[in-house]
Amino acid sequence: MDLLQETQKFTQEASDIVQAATQHLYESVNNVQTAAFELGVSGTAIADALKDLPKTIEALATEMPKIARRLQMGAGVRHCDVPRSDADVMKLFEKIPGTSKLGASETKIRLFLADKHGSHIIPRQQGGSNGAENILWEVGADNLRRGSRVMTGGEQLYIRCYNAVDSIIKNSGTIAKLGVATVGTAILTQTVVTALAYALDLYRGDITVEEFRDRVVAAAVSAGIATPVFFLIFIAVLALFPELTLLLSAPAVVAGFNALLGIGIAVPIVQSLLRHLKAGGFGAEMAEG
Repeated sequence: MDLLQETQKFTQEASDIVQAATQHLYESVNNVQTAAFELGVSGTAIADALKDLPKTIEALATEMPKIARRLQMGAGVRHCDVPRSDADVMKLFEKIPGTSKLGASETKIRLFLADKHGSHIIPRQQGGSNGAENILWEVGADNLRRGSRVMTGGEQLYIRCYNAVDSIIKNSGTIAKLGVATVGTAILTQTVVTALAYALDLYRGDITVEEFRDRVVAAAVSAGIATPVFFLIFIAVLALFPELTLLLSAPAVVAGFNALLGIGIAVPIVQSLLRHLKAGGFGAEMAEG
């Protein structure tokens, strides 16, 4: 009898452990799904706003001729100097913060460059070249104040941070509109997906109308809180690391964001179907199978 009791106790404990692990796994899946959804929505919106950026010198000269001419003949190049190569022009274009490139507008990019010089890290007087690797966009007054002194590492870091803040401020209207649209899309999509995911539970009577409403509202609120966080992270990355702008608009990366968005939408619905199947909602034979 003691052996039987011990066996039953062990079986119950094992069952409790499995249930706890299953619940933990379920919560982990939900957390991953939520993160994937918010990341997918924000990333897709940012990538879409960058998709029309010129990626070759020919496209830049056609779509943004004034910028192409300045990068080739200006930004630290003197009248007696040889114009920059096509490769250097594109590298210098990549150094413009991505937040100034949202929407691929030449006007917005020129707004950022309006008070900027192409500052030499190593001055021309000390053998510095006009190559893109030796040029940073910097406020003209700061460049003139430095004179022929070599730009320090601290100054380079300050310029990167200043340009990021300056770009965000000058494009705050575009960023705000894109952010509002992104958050609105996330809230609407999450609301619809959550309603679909719990519609079968409501139909079976597993949850009440009030619980159904609360879950839909909670999902909408969660999307409204989490999406701006992911969106602002993307904005900060674009502003501080202009080199990643082209990467974020690359087809493979866009496909990845779309995949994350798809996962975020599909997982709750699949979970709903599995719950309905387990409850015998599709018939006993199918549930057994």
